[in-house]
Amino acid sequence: MVKYLILIIPLIFLGCNLNSQNVVKPEKFDFEKISFNAVSKNLVLENLEDETDMNNMKNITKYWFDNKIKTNGLDGSLTVSVKNIDISKSKYEEYFKISINLVIEFKEEGNSSSRIKTYNIKASEFGEIKGSFSIADQEILVLNIMHQALNSVSKKIIELN
Repeated sequence: MVKYLILIIPLIFLGCNLNSQNVVKPEKFDFEKISFNAVSKNLVLENLEDETDMNNMKNITKYWFDNKIKTNGLDGSLTVSVKNIDISKSKYEEYFKISINLVIEFKEEGNSSSRIKTYNIKASEFGEIKGSFSIADQEILVLNIMHQALNSVSKKIIELN
């Protein structure tokens, strides 16, 4: 009997360990640096609500703007306006879906009024979990989708710039 207990107890601990792991893994995003022909840059967050998910998105956007949007010109300014962030969640018993629609405007102005470039970038990303998942899995998925939306904006602006 003791032999069977010795075999069964490690299997129980192994099973509990496997069940406690997250279903959704945090992704590592490395945004590419984006350069603009300007001297100064400014981030404008327009008409955004004050809630947890929106605050997380604002913080991620500020970090992205401060660290990945670079200026390398001799004159002019860059204004990055976050026009809209729409976060939609659907949660049922064994299903969770999030979608994020993001609209960002890049406005590059020179000292002369004839040199103005405006880019309106829209990104839509979504993710879902089915089956058994925890609240931590939902939060990780939400953060991953937020990063994916900004990554999509980065790729689009690099293609246009």
